Amino acid sequence: MIDDGSVDKSGEICDACALKDNRIKVIHKKNGGVSEARNTGLQEARGEYITYADSDDLVGRTIYTELIDAMEQNGTDSACCSYEAFTVAGTEQGIGSRTGVQKAAGSSRSRVEICCGTEAFKVFLRENNYAPVVWNKVFKREVLKSAEGLFLFEENTTLGEDEKWLAEVFCGRETSVCFIAKPLYYWRRRDSSATHTEKEGITKNNLDSIRVQEELLEAVKVLQDAELEELLKWRLYLAVMDVVRKCYKRRDAENFRCYYQKLKQIRTVRTFGESGTEKIRRLVWSVLFRLRVL
Repeated sequence: MIDDGSVDKSGEICDACALKDNRIKVIHKKNGGVSEARNTGLQEARGEYITYADSDDLVGRTIYTELIDAMEQNGTDSACCSYEAFTVAGTEQGIGSRTGVQKAAGSSRSRVEICCGTEAFKVFLRENNYAPVVWNKVFKREVLKSAEGLFLFEENTTLGEDEKWLAEVFCGRETSVCFIAKPLYYWRRRDSSATHTEKEGITKNNLDSIRVQEELLEAVKVLQDAELEELLKWRLYLAVMDVVRKCYKRRDAENFRCYYQKLKQIRTVRTFGESGTEKIRRLVWSVLFRLRVL
């Protein structure tokens, strides 16, 4: 357990757990962010399996039993379950009541799938109920390293670090994963969360999200996988579109023109997933913006 400079009683709770079970190791450190805490845990871990749960989420009582059982039964290096998003209001009613809970798209699927390497990473990008995040997955510790050392998270990245880490673990490698279409993880959707807060202006999250997609696009070229590049281009498109929308709302003409040009460059090589409605909406935004800033 990593006590990353918590200001509540989390550290005391961790210490109490360690006294009850000698398999638990507690590390108290100065707050350095989620990626640094994860890296510290991975470097200090000696167990067979690794997982990363976010501090404000909830996990099902059987999540790790079911995921590890699936890994052992299918002989895979990792396992991934689907998840459900819930609001703070939903928590007050209890997760079991499903009040305030929104099922992830596709979470009703019942089949178990096994994928490997780059194909597995494409499933993360393509399937909303699995997602390119780490908190709904378990890994064998031995697969989280290469000849160069452990796969560590980028500590200066605030959005997209999970996706980049997963790309390193899976793309071009033989890492296998067992997908279980059963929601065993509960992701707390907060109004103030890094991924859902409406902030004024272009944030570091926006810039990190764009940078990560651009770096991944460059890195995967060696794989010569057209489908993977298409998926990443679409995610880059969405990241840039978010900045364009913010610039429009703030009447930020200079950045609007810059990122709108970037958006159009992505469109020249990318049509996947875009409906006629989205094309019309973009055109309307462009016209309204010109009227608004003149």
